[in-house]
Formats: sequence, structure tokens, C-alpha cells
Amino acid sequence: MRSIWGAAGTWIVAVLTAVLVTGCGSAAPGSVTARAAAVTSAATSRAPGQPSCDPRLIGPIAVSFVSASDGYLLGITLSGCASSTTSTVVLRKTTDGGLHWTALPAPPAPWGGIAPDGTGRIPADGVTSVLFADARDGWAYGPGLWATHDGGATWRQVGTSGGRAVQAMTASGGQVLASLGAHPVAVETTPASRDAWRPVPGAGDGGTGAVPVLTARAGTGYAVSPAIGQFDADVPMLTGPADGSARWASRPLPCRPGAIALTAVTATRLLLACALLGTHPATTYLYSSSDAGARWTRFAVLGLFDGASTIEQAPDGTMLIAGIYDGVELSRDGGRTWTRPAVVDDSDSIQGGGQLAASLVTSEDGYVLGYLGPLWITRDAGRTWTPVPVR
Repeated sequence: MRSIWGAAGTWIVAVLTAVLVTGCGSAAPGSVTARAAAVTSAATSRAPGQPSCDPRLIGPIAVSFVSASDGYLLGITLSGCASSTTSTVVLRKTTDGGLHWTALPAPPAPWGGIAPDGTGRIPADGVTSVLFADARDGWAYGPGLWATHDGGATWRQVGTSGGRAVQAMTASGGQVLASLGAHPVAVETTPASRDAWRPVPGAGDGGTGAVPVLTARAGTGYAVSPAIGQFDADVPMLTGPADGSARWASRPLPCRPGAIALTAVTATRLLLACALLGTHPATTYLYSSSDAGARWTRFAVLGLFDGASTIEQAPDGTMLIAGIYDGVELSRDGGRTWTRPAVVDDSDSIQGGGQLAASLVTSEDGYVLGYLGPLWITRDAGRTWTPVPVR
């Protein structure tokens, strides 16, 4: 159950709080995958030399799969292959793993990205991401919060405590977690079947308003605020029961503030990516823990342009790393060697600076989403990738 903003609890640094607007066209119109929800500046025209796109295509901005076959996609309508002041939010559903998409009623919310007219105004009830916990219960969010409990047939707006923005969400085992900004950042929880949100004790960081990492598995939740603390101090991780039945505890990570991605593979096995920002490429350190973060072992070092936004492991052990703006890498030997799918990484949309989202839904099925497209899917564990148009 993964959304592209927080599928496994990915991180996007606090300064990336707007939505990057690149054209939907690419070497092949419309291709694959969180986290999401927070991105960069606005640009309303295609990059020089970028192919024009089919005007019927929408611009995908977030994906959430609840199984290998069933998934939901949030997008916006486009004008001239780019976002505009007339862009509206749309919702699509797939029942064949992303090969075909059909329309569902979208939440009656505005797009939550930075206004293309340059004002920088972000609607408080706007949305930039989507998360479905199962086939009936889903949320569109960032910074607003809208919920459906009938598979997307109807939506209603959900108020948040203090009217705070929803920054990231994750779901596991019938429980949903959301991080709310900004001062202090806090984590709230609800059963997936209803919106009965309440604060998780001990899961407020008291700090900076950075977009947190959120991940959960088998009833245990984890949260990190990448920008909290001093730059010469390790970043803390908070963890505890996802239903908030006990106070969350703090454990140190082997990371300094910067680009951090975290995923729970099981309730106690974690994967972590850390990078200091400011240089390109950013040296990205990969760690694993088998005891819920009590101890960490470094197993690889990668050079990603701006650090990692996603780190995941499929049931067969295949690992996937996605950089914040480019750099999809796969390892099938525990991180000793890595390969990049050139057809994805070298495409116009990815190299053009759009934010990446990626996920392995199963050992064979996965996706990569360049911002506003293309959407690429794999059915053979990342060995080949297929671009899929979304209309």
C-alpha cells in the first residue's frame, strides 16, 4: 500500500515546498513511479526540444497501489502539455497493474502546487498526493486533506488540528499515519475505515516544519524530520505502535540533516539512505537495521545528484533507490552492485529536472513516475520498462 509521496516514507527536504511544473511530454508520452507531496518551482512551458504530447493526456502527480493490479493515480489537466491556472485535479484507477486507467470522481479540491502565474499561492485545501490503504479507503492530501471510504465514488474534506497542512501519509495493517506541519510537526493516526484522527503520543518533533519521513509495517510506525537539529548532530527517529496506543520512543540515526529516505521492510527490518546536500552528486550512504533502528550497518555508498527520495526492498530482496530528481538504481545482490534503467533515466522528463517517485509493489511489479509524467511500469523486476499514457 504505497503512495508516491510516502510510499515507504520517503523524504523531500523542506525547501522543496512547491510543485515543479514540467511538460507532460517525453520521449514517450505518459510513463511510471512515494512521497511524496512537496516539490519545487513553477514553469509553464515545455523544455526546449522536448516533444509535444497528446493533448488528451493528463499530468500524473501521484500514484498509490494497493496490490499488484489495483492502483489509483492523481493528476491534473494540462494546457499545451504544461500546468496552467486552469489545471484541475483528476483521479484515475487501474485494475491491470497500470496498463490502462479509467476515470473516477476526483476530490473537489484545487491543485496544491504553486500557482503557475508566479504568485506562489498554495491553496490550503489543495492536494498534491494520494494514498489508498485498501480498495475503499483513500485520501488526497498536501496541504489539504480529503477522504473517501467508498473507493473514490465520493469525497469529503477532513479538518486537521489547528488547520495544519498534511505533509506525508502512510498506511499499514489497517492503520493510517499522517504528519502535520509546521510548528511543531506532529504525527496523527486513524483506523483506515474512518477519519478518527488523534495525535500519536511522543511523535511530535517540536521543530522545524520539515517534511517528515513516514513509514509503517505490521503495526509499527517510524517518523523522521530530516531538517531538525544541528548540522553537526545526528538526526533522531521516532518509533512506536502505529495506532498510538503507546508513546513513541526516539532513536538516533547515522544521518546528519539533509536528504533522508527510510522504509520499513518488516516491523523491525529497516532500510535507510542519508546524504548531505550542497554538492552534486551528493554522496548517499545506505544502511540497514534488523532491530528496529537500535543498530545500523552501512552496506553501500552511491553518488546521486541530490540524494535519495526512495529506498525499498521487494520480497525477493531486490532493492530500488530513486534520487530526488534523477537516478533510479536497482540491486539484486544486497547492494554490492547497481544498475540503472537507461530508458527511464535518460528520458527527457527525468533528465529535465522533474521530481521522481518510484516503488516496487511486488518482486516483479513496479513503477517510476516523472513529475507530470511519464509513467513507466515494469513487470520483470526492473529489467524492462514500458511507458503508459494516462488520459
